[in-house]
Amino acid sequence: MNLTWLQSGLYGFISGLMDILPVSAPAHKVLLLKFLGGYTANETLDFLIHLGIFAGLYFSCQSQIVRINRARALARIPKRRRRRPLDVRSLMDWSMLKTMLIPVILGLFLYQYAVKLNSNLMMISIFLLINGVVLYIPQFFPSSNRDSRTLSRVEGLLVGLGATVSVLPGMSAVGAAISIGSLCGIDRSYSLTMALMMNMGLNLGLAIYDLLGVFSSGLGTLSFLIVIRYLLTALIAFGGSLLGVKLMRYLAANHGYAVFAFYCTGLALFTFILNLVA
Repeated sequence: MNLTWLQSGLYGFISGLMDILPVSAPAHKVLLLKFLGGYTANETLDFLIHLGIFAGLYFSCQSQIVRINRARALARIPKRRRRRPLDVRSLMDWSMLKTMLIPVILGLFLYQYAVKLNSNLMMISIFLLINGVVLYIPQFFPSSNRDSRTLSRVEGLLVGLGATVSVLPGMSAVGAAISIGSLCGIDRSYSLTMALMMNMGLNLGLAIYDLLGVFSSGLGTLSFLIVIRYLLTALIAFGGSLLGVKLMRYLAANHGYAVFAFYCTGLALFTFILNLVA
C-alpha cells in the first residue's frame, strides 16, 4: 500500500532530519514504515527524497562549496596573471574531501547487499548500539583544532571509511565521520562541515541508485496527485535536512554529540524488544 499525504510528509521529514543527525536515517525509516502498518515507499519517492536532502546539504554548505570552486578556478590561472592570492586552504580542503569520498563511492557498490538487512530488526538494533558506542567514544579523547592543513591522506581515508558504514541500517554517515574525525583531532565544526559535504556526495550516489531502480522496475501507476505528493515529500525532506544541519552546527559549537549516543542505545533496546514481540 502507498503512503497517505500525512504519512508521506512524516516519512520525508524523518528522512531529511535523521539523515543529518548522527542516528541513522535508514533505521528510522524502517521503524516508521513498520508502525504505519507495513506501508512501503517506492524507489521514485526515495529518489526524490535523496535529491531533496542533497539540495538541503548543498544549500547549507554553499559558502564552502563556492569558496572551493573559486580557489580551483583561480589555481587554473597562470601565477603571473592572478589578481589575488591563491586560496591554498580551500584547495587543501578540496583535496581532503576527494580523499574522503573514495571509500564512500566504493561503499555505494555494497548498498544493494546491505539494503537487504532493512527487514532484519535484530541487525538494526545491533548496528544502532554500535552507532551509539561510536558516538560516545570521542568523549574519552581530548579535543583539538586540526584541519586539512595538518591532516594526512590516511586520516582522510579513515573518515571517509567511517561514512561508508552508513549503508548498514542503524549506522550514520555523519555520526561515524565526525567520531573518527574527533579521534584524529579534527576541529569539531570543521569535521562536521566535511562530513556534511561527504554526505551530500553519498545522497547523490543513493539518488542515482534509486533512479536505476526506477528504470529497471518502471514508474508504476503515477497520477498527477501522486506526483504532487512525492514532490511535496521531497520538499519536506529538504526542510528536515536544513533543520538537522542547524541543530548539528549548534551542538558542534557548544555541547557535542554525546546525547545522540544515549538516544541510539535507547532506540537499539526498543528495536530489540520490538523484534521479540513482532
